Amino acid sequence: MNYPYQDRFQLFLSQQGLAPLTIKTYDTTLAHFFTFLMSNRPEFATNPQLKSLTEADVRAFLTTLKEDEKITLSTYNKNLSHLNRYFRYLFTHQLISTYPTLTIHGKATNPNKRLTTKWITKLPEILQDDQIHFYTRLTLFLSNRGYTVSEFLAPGFEKVWNSLVPNNPVEKQFIANFNSFIKPIQELQNSPQLFLKQRFTSDNPGLSNAGLHKYLRQDETYLGFNLAPKFLHQAYILYELSHHPELSDLQLMERLRLDPASLLYYQKQLINHNK
Repeated sequence: MNYPYQDRFQLFLSQQGLAPLTIKTYDTTLAHFFTFLMSNRPEFATNPQLKSLTEADVRAFLTTLKEDEKITLSTYNKNLSHLNRYFRYLFTHQLISTYPTLTIHGKATNPNKRLTTKWITKLPEILQDDQIHFYTRLTLFLSNRGYTVSEFLAPGFEKVWNSLVPNNPVEKQFIANFNSFIKPIQELQNSPQLFLKQRFTSDNPGLSNAGLHKYLRQDETYLGFNLAPKFLHQAYILYELSHHPELSDLQLMERLRLDPASLLYYQKQLINHNK
């Protein structure tokens, strides 16, 4: 079904640079929300006015998603993010006078104390999600290629980046999109590095490890797992070990750039991870 101000909101999202696929996910969430209202609030079905919407309506919808549809916490947070952006748009454009999601916050997912490799299989979806900052998506992309944070934050890594070959159309599009995003920042900072500060810094424009973590922490609740690069790198190694049992230890050490002691450590970690 259509939802109020759909065309205007779609145009707004497009002007914000969101991809058509991302805009479609907003449409899906909002259509689901208003379908829920039509089914659960008879008075709204007969007189669908936005001014009658309340925080309780949003909370009831999110509760239904969680309890009846058994969505994950990350999906819960994604739905809330979609609703919040929609109502913020309506409020700031004076299309509504109340802000029903203002005091509703995402569910803390307590980003995993254990390592998770699930993000690797979801990477194509993550790379296309414009709600996730480019630096976060690039960190995941490069972690999935086996690079450590000390490697991809180092000056000169852009040469490696420029030589990377995409494995699929999603990666190809992400590389193109990231290059478009970073180009004006590189010109501002007069630096070819990939991770750069947003404000002009003449002496040290490169983003520090601590600076990168600020971006990653902003996306942790939305994604629902720990984004610390050291955990992402360990997850990559465990994933590779579990998916390549046919490789010898020598082949694994070369593929993963590990010494014998490190390989043995991760092999033991994999056993514990699978228990």
